[in-house]
Amino acid sequence: MKKLAIILLVLLGTMATQVQAKTIHWLTFIDTTDPNVGETDQNTRKILYARWIDLVNATLKEQGYNANIIDVYGSKTSPEYCRDIVNDLDCDRDGEDIVVFYYVGHGTENTGTSRFPLMLMAQSDVNKFIPHDWVHKTLKSKGARLTVTISMCCNARQGVPGRIAPTFSTNYGNSYVDQDMAECIKKMFLDYRGDIKITSASPAESSWGCDSNIGPSDFFTINLLDQFNNVLPTKSSPDWKSMMSSVKKDVYEDVRTCEGIQRRFPGSTQTPYWECAGVREGNLISTNRPSVTKPTPPGLDETPTSKDDRTIIKTELDRALSFISSKNVDERQRIAAANKIKQAFASDMIVRIMSQDGNVVVDKEPISTFLGRISTDSGLLMNVSIVDFSIQNGRISSLKVREVLKKNKQ
Repeated sequence: MKKLAIILLVLLGTMATQVQAKTIHWLTFIDTTDPNVGETDQNTRKILYARWIDLVNATLKEQGYNANIIDVYGSKTSPEYCRDIVNDLDCDRDGEDIVVFYYVGHGTENTGTSRFPLMLMAQSDVNKFIPHDWVHKTLKSKGARLTVTISMCCNARQGVPGRIAPTFSTNYGNSYVDQDMAECIKKMFLDYRGDIKITSASPAESSWGCDSNIGPSDFFTINLLDQFNNVLPTKSSPDWKSMMSSVKKDVYEDVRTCEGIQRRFPGSTQTPYWECAGVREGNLISTNRPSVTKPTPPGLDETPTSKDDRTIIKTELDRALSFISSKNVDERQRIAAANKIKQAFASDMIVRIMSQDGNVVVDKEPISTFLGRISTDSGLLMNVSIVDFSIQNGRISSLKVREVLKKNKQ
């Protein structure tokens, strides 16, 4: 992989400029190692990206935002890794960066210290647990425009799965963002300054897993995604406080009325808790939306949060494909970038375009056709993101991507 990282440095490094771009930083830590809930957390990771992160990135890209994705799961999930990434994250203090941290895994009450939990990060040593408060305080100190930290974990004990039927149905086709959703995302992420920290359960409560029609997940994540996919786009002025009030109500009712949970643990509740700008259920500061700018050409930046070659490669590929498919970039620059990055792939490689939900392949294209299409597209394509890839003989030998398309009103 080191050889491929060097190739990307040579191919993409020459395209970097001194312009500091606006960036949305995603730090997702999802513990998929637990044999009891690993499958659930794996699916939560998949739908979190497909139903939220990819859609936000595609929308903010139109404003000139780059996406810096630190996607940690499996054996990489550890307190030490979390500490290093949180400490080393670099934001443009004079710019308009956004930071979102999302943890899924086991947690426990930070007894006598905070209403926000300790995150286990696939660890059993109590001395290594990561306090949610520490993560939020450290990320807030980076000077971002908006800082959001979310922990989806128990604040007491671990429970049993329930069931929920979200109002959105399984989509085995392409991902779409309509005008209402795009405007909702912009209002939520661009019209506020400040910080909000959120945890899925209050002290002494468990966070409960659930089955859904898009696979196993948890009550909190499913309801959060339901808000962004269905509820908020219908509101003229969506805001974080009203959204979290709705999530709190829905999660509480789902757990209280879940027969499986109440039969085994009578009287159990789950009550999400949050603080905005240090005041319980307060308000973030409304502010002017940042102006639209062109995205920065991709380059291999000296990012201390990139701890292994695969993370570096995925980050750079995501940035390259985002730049190549951007409508805010001159087509000649997009084509030039596509021609440079083509050398990092095996010449006969087939790109698989994946559905929003499940593992359905929507389309297949040779790498040259794929790069040619996204670099000249002027229609509905909003963004391209990496789902998975593999490497052989110093070249990318397989690639799965998800495309987000613009959905016009009927």
